[in-house]
Amino acid sequence: MSSGRPLRIVAAAGSAFLLLLVGLTGCSGSDDRSAPTLREVAALLARHGAAVMAHDRHAFLADVDDAPKAITFWRDQASEFDNLARLPLARWSYTVDAPTGDHAAQAAAGRRLGAKALVVKIDLRYAVRRADPVPSTRSLWWTFVRRDGHVVVAGDDALADAGGTSWRGPWDFGRLTIVRGSSSLVLGHADASVLRPIAAAVDAAVPAVSAVWTAPWTKYVLVIVPGSAEELAATVGASSTISTEVAAAAIFDEPDPVTGAVPGQRLVVNPDSLDQLTPLGRRIVIRHEVTHIAAARATSDTTPTWVREGFAEYVGNLGTGQPVGTAAAELRADVRAGRLPSTLPQPDAFATGDAIAQAYQESWLACRLIAQRVGVSGLVRFYRLAGQDATAATALPTVMHESAARFTAQWRAYLRQQLDPAQ
Repeated sequence: MSSGRPLRIVAAAGSAFLLLLVGLTGCSGSDDRSAPTLREVAALLARHGAAVMAHDRHAFLADVDDAPKAITFWRDQASEFDNLARLPLARWSYTVDAPTGDHAAQAAAGRRLGAKALVVKIDLRYAVRRADPVPSTRSLWWTFVRRDGHVVVAGDDALADAGGTSWRGPWDFGRLTIVRGSSSLVLGHADASVLRPIAAAVDAAVPAVSAVWTAPWTKYVLVIVPGSAEELAATVGASSTISTEVAAAAIFDEPDPVTGAVPGQRLVVNPDSLDQLTPLGRRIVIRHEVTHIAAARATSDTTPTWVREGFAEYVGNLGTGQPVGTAAAELRADVRAGRLPSTLPQPDAFATGDAIAQAYQESWLACRLIAQRVGVSGLVRFYRLAGQDATAATALPTVMHESAARFTAQWRAYLRQQLDPAQ
């Protein structure tokens, strides 16, 4: 996300202001041979965002180039508006981040569009009611030209080959199917019959998670069901390790360093992978991921992975009645074969690999042991404290009154007792 500030235009007195105005608008604002100015772009963006919030399709498309050479972008914008008009948006606004200064890209865009072009990096800020405590910010690289004296946006791909790829939301991948639950909003492109069970699962998970995580959170989840690998990559980010084989995943933006608020909380669901699980498995997975969303504000980069994933597994498995040996079948096989882990799971154990299931199960049983010793509220307190120390070396003595080494030894004994009691 960009840290650039929106364009500010400050009025000055007398001739200085006139010179500033000329510098922003150019000598002949109505001359189609001149490129748009930042001032004109800022005005267009203000109108564009206001049109979305007012559900004014005519005003929105009036600022989009409908010339034949830009008609594909016009159609994309029209489709996006139609999807956005059906969403409960709390905010949708655009501001200028900065002109790109890429003269070659601007010249190429101008030749393609048959007009002088200005390519500008734009900050889109948006929020969905109930789901977003604070807006998310996304980057767009838009191309602006002048048609009949009127500045319009004509494209978003002028810098695609140089890494300037405009962000795309679920509303940019075809007509949305929207399912509203009591505690969920599900966005996808499949038939509503595919999305309704997902909404029902999230609606059931929210109160179950809230019974454990009693601190304030939105208690409302925005679910995205990508319709393609391309949409999945756009949703989770090109650098993410989340693949089409993952049944569900919680994603977030970076937290605000001052307020701690976490924007962009989303649950991404792959219905094909989810359907391969048993009903109980689906329930556990959804509760696990909703737990990540509920606890996002108390989770930091220093929260040990075993704590983060083990806590979510604990909440997911709570009340299922499933025997420990069944829920931790892979780990049980290892323990019975004499392969007892020597340390709590390290971060690299959660990467793709043959032992990833064991890492989650080991983490779950560590958190289960903590809850048995100090109660659910004690486990929640431990989770909060662990976010301040990547080794949990402070949280364990504070909550468990044990050193990390002693707790690890107790945990290993607990694994053997739960999974191989005959030994």
